[in-house]
Amino acid sequence: MGDFRFKQFALSHERSTLKIGTDALLLATLTDVGNAQSLLDIGCGCGVVAFCLAQKLSARTQHPLIYGIDPDEDSIAECRDNASRFPLLAPQCFHFVPTRLQEFVPSAPGPFDLVVSNPPFFGNDLKPSTTARLKSKHRDGQLPFPELLDGVCQLLHPEGRFVVILPYIEGEAFHRMACERLHGVRRVFIRPTPTKPFHRVVLEYALRPVAPLVEHELTIRDAQNRYTPAYAHLVHPFLQNSNP
Repeated sequence: MGDFRFKQFALSHERSTLKIGTDALLLATLTDVGNAQSLLDIGCGCGVVAFCLAQKLSARTQHPLIYGIDPDEDSIAECRDNASRFPLLAPQCFHFVPTRLQEFVPSAPGPFDLVVSNPPFFGNDLKPSTTARLKSKHRDGQLPFPELLDGVCQLLHPEGRFVVILPYIEGEAFHRMACERLHGVRRVFIRPTPTKPFHRVVLEYALRPVAPLVEHELTIRDAQNRYTPAYAHLVHPFLQNSNP
């Protein structure tokens, strides 16, 4: 399969449970790292979200603390290989651990300024056909939404942010659940083309109340199947060709 090449780095994703795709790029590009010094990527796969955010962090500091956790050992091994050749930060900045969130919480190195996740999101609907897809995309027995929220609430710094990407319908259910414990900061509703319904939503939360919830929409491709200016602007710092 070979590496996936970004503008400033390349990642291997051959062994991880989920390959590099639009969801990961949406989460990374729509996440504002602010003044974060520490990052946790829950369900990191090959580390694509962590490394894209590491590019953003490297413009602000050369010594961030970046953790990624995933129960799949092959994915974590690939993360570590990717970290060893990441050109923007020293390998010592990265810590990838083969574990579930539920086991990570008690031994975590302290609160994180930024927590992100592209979690397993299928519930009672049709499960993926392969074991790898099941592990990466189905939350039954892996990472139920209440347990994800439990972990985030324990690991997030009081001034930190939590950002997650989900399918639109699952995201609406998650948002209702999350607002019982967190404060909504932003919701970005995403559609693949102008004529199709929303299919993803990126949700951002804080532990403490913030300004009124901000909501906006993003369309990925126009009627001619080209990236829209808004999406091209988002991915331009990362993709070699941001308007194919």
